[in-house]
Amino acid sequence: MDGVRFGVLGPLLVTHGQRAVRVPAGQPRQVLVLLLLHAGRTVGVDHLMSVLWEGDPPASARKAVQVHVSQLRRALRDLPGVSIGWSPQGYRLDVPDGSLDLQLFRAAEDPDEALSHWRGPALAELTANTRLAHQLEEERLAAIERRAGKALGEGRHHEVVGELTGYVADHPTRERLRGALMVALHRGGRQADALRTYDEGRRLLAEELGIDPGRELRDLHAAILRGDLPAVPRELPKAPEPFVGRHAEIKVITGSPDRVIAVHGAGGQGKSALAVTAAHAMADRFPDGQLYVDLHGATPGRSPLSPAEVVRRFLRALGTPPLAVPTDPAEAAALYRSRLARRKVLVLLDNAVDAAQVAPLLPGETGSAVLVTSRRMLATLGARHVRLDPLPEQDALRLLGDDGPAARQVARACDHLPLALTIAAARLRARPDWTTGTLARRLEDRRHRLDELRFDDLGVRSSFQLGFEGLSERSTRAFTLLCCLTVPTVSSRTAQALLGQDDVDRALDPLVDAKLVEPCGPQRYRVHDLLRLFGAEQANDERHEAVGRALLHYRETLTAALRKLRPHAYGALTDSVAPQELDEPLRWLTDEAENLLAAARSAVDEPGLAEHSLAIAHMLYPHLFKQDRVSDLVELGQVAGQAARTVGTSAAVQTALLVQSAANRRIGRFEVALAQLGEVLEARAGDPFGRGRALAGIGTIHRERGELDRAESALVTAVELMTEHGPDGAQRVPLSALAQVHQVAGRYDQALEAATESLRHAAHDPAGRAYALASQGQALFKLGRFDEALAALDECIELCRLTGEHNDEWQALLCRAEVLLASGKVAEATEDARRCLEITSARGDRYGEGVAHLVLARTGPGTHADRAAELLGTPGLRRDNLLDGLIG
Repeated sequence: MDGVRFGVLGPLLVTHGQRAVRVPAGQPRQVLVLLLLHAGRTVGVDHLMSVLWEGDPPASARKAVQVHVSQLRRALRDLPGVSIGWSPQGYRLDVPDGSLDLQLFRAAEDPDEALSHWRGPALAELTANTRLAHQLEEERLAAIERRAGKALGEGRHHEVVGELTGYVADHPTRERLRGALMVALHRGGRQADALRTYDEGRRLLAEELGIDPGRELRDLHAAILRGDLPAVPRELPKAPEPFVGRHAEIKVITGSPDRVIAVHGAGGQGKSALAVTAAHAMADRFPDGQLYVDLHGATPGRSPLSPAEVVRRFLRALGTPPLAVPTDPAEAAALYRSRLARRKVLVLLDNAVDAAQVAPLLPGETGSAVLVTSRRMLATLGARHVRLDPLPEQDALRLLGDDGPAARQVARACDHLPLALTIAAARLRARPDWTTGTLARRLEDRRHRLDELRFDDLGVRSSFQLGFEGLSERSTRAFTLLCCLTVPTVSSRTAQALLGQDDVDRALDPLVDAKLVEPCGPQRYRVHDLLRLFGAEQANDERHEAVGRALLHYRETLTAALRKLRPHAYGALTDSVAPQELDEPLRWLTDEAENLLAAARSAVDEPGLAEHSLAIAHMLYPHLFKQDRVSDLVELGQVAGQAARTVGTSAAVQTALLVQSAANRRIGRFEVALAQLGEVLEARAGDPFGRGRALAGIGTIHRERGELDRAESALVTAVELMTEHGPDGAQRVPLSALAQVHQVAGRYDQALEAATESLRHAAHDPAGRAYALASQGQALFKLGRFDEALAALDECIELCRLTGEHNDEWQALLCRAEVLLASGKVAEATEDARRCLEITSARGDRYGEGVAHLVLARTGPGTHADRAAELLGTPGLRRDNLLDGLIG
């Protein structure tokens, strides 16, 4: 290395080029180290004497310092830019910029670069003065912590486990290092080791210092227990290839100090491609992740996304469990800003419609950055604005891959618009028999130029049209009808119903080859949004009939699933006999739930199809309720209401009210739910069984509100009506609910009687049987009949797993843990409570987590009691009086 170099981060180092500079041994070296530590500043003689003689300098000390400085001047006199000056205040050493490792270490922004300047223990010459060395060691450890944070942010947790393990062993009380090791272990699938690392640190702090871990480490420990560590999203789309030009714009975007950068320009200018390319170039500056969303501000036929919807999506991407995402938009936005606080996240908001759509998505603090694209300039947005214009000719030719005269003619015909040029280049690739001159001649005719090559959204339509026109009649029909069914994915079975034919592969394979349809799993397909809109434009009169066939398929298959999964509800929820058998109903329902909701949503306003939407909503809501899919359940209630208005009958309105009451009950709007069920009750004055169903719902809500007398009255009547007027076994649902009322009221003998009676009617109903067994187990536990309670709960848990009722499973596990504790089986109880905690943490159920921690607090030492108090003390938390009474 050329030039002068000084080093104090390790043994003293002085070099000039490749030559080591000899510095006299002993105290002259110590004086040089002290002057280097304060390079460019004056160091008092008294300070030098104090350090050299450990606070007790002899009478000759001042003279000795002068001698040492004189020796140093001679040793360093040939080094360019190096001088030792004197003033009455002391001595000052000046060195060239960039020559001292300490200065380079402190100036480096990248922790890897900073740590590369260390060669060993700092200030080795100052053996008698450890304070200065400790100060530098503290800076080194802080850089190590930053490097660990960077590695974790980049997903390189496996690389740092070994290094961090050594540092934690050397510095066991340093909580940031221990926390980084816990995160690395947890992300590597070693949750037990992460928790053990915390416990070791907690014990050491208590034994050596008599203190508990700090709040940050405690919160990290709790997050690992919940499985709720903040995620590091990497959502940027793949950088476009090829991407040419825009060097000046990329430089502005990547070099701007502004935390909001807004790119605007007309359609076809390549705003999205530029933004994604720039975002990739900036990504390493945002170690906490990158978020991306297409806001659909200029997507044909698509409404712009609402800020509330985007906030919910971003919260999930940042690691917030779905159930922990607030339903109130203002609360969700506040939580989103909190999640971004003190983090470095890049947010790419593509295709915005206006500033109002963007404003709620901006972070509240500096650190994170936002990149926005839009057609119009978002003038009211406080941002650095970047305008895009057509490409210069050279970049346009590079995009075409040709710089000849014909390519220049094509570029001019495209007005140098990136989208039009991209479409032109794609056409040339798709037609190897064409030359660039062929396309140039086709573009010469101004009357047909937009037909040959349309820009903006029309250009996208033209590019799709090229592939569409080459399809056979069978594939054209298949594509058009697939685009008419507005669902995320389509299975082969659904495609068969939609097309009205069994052999769909011959129709779909050419669509896959043409990239019009994309496989997304075994026998499952997806059509992208813009393609779907294009294909739907080609639809003819067959659309209504085809969509009706698909909705009927969904309806009948859902009926078959209910017949196996929920026989207790099958007769009440369906109005037809399922024409097919379903081998794996739970798997089918899990795979199709999103499609069922979308299918129901798509036809709510169409006479003749809306009745299918309503029937699907009516059959789907119990599954969404049990799976705690709250947002979907609320939307399903809205779908049911719209469909009922289209159908226009009293029966349809009552069906919709049942769906809506379930949604309102789930979100705690009990008064609204009761009013809706009251309407159903009044409307069904001549339908005893329908009144029984409504009363069963009313009684359950009264129980949840603690209104036990009202609950009992409603449920007793429901049992009577459903026994006398309902299908065989229909009374088992209100009987189980009645057992819960007696349980909460402390009437355990009556609870056991009602649960046992319910069980007697549920022989062939796994979900109904699990419901009854849970009530039976709870009553037996309170009566002190522990062995019988365990037998009932064992079977209940097995059935819950069979039917996928995880919400019921964790409650049964909690109850069984209580029984096991009362039986003295602490280890087994702990296992059940931990499994309960796993389920509820994954679902973001704070009440479930709280009661699980409450049980774990009684099984052994730990922080479970504090965590339970924190969770159960959440303002507005919805509690379950049945479980509260069970665990005391």
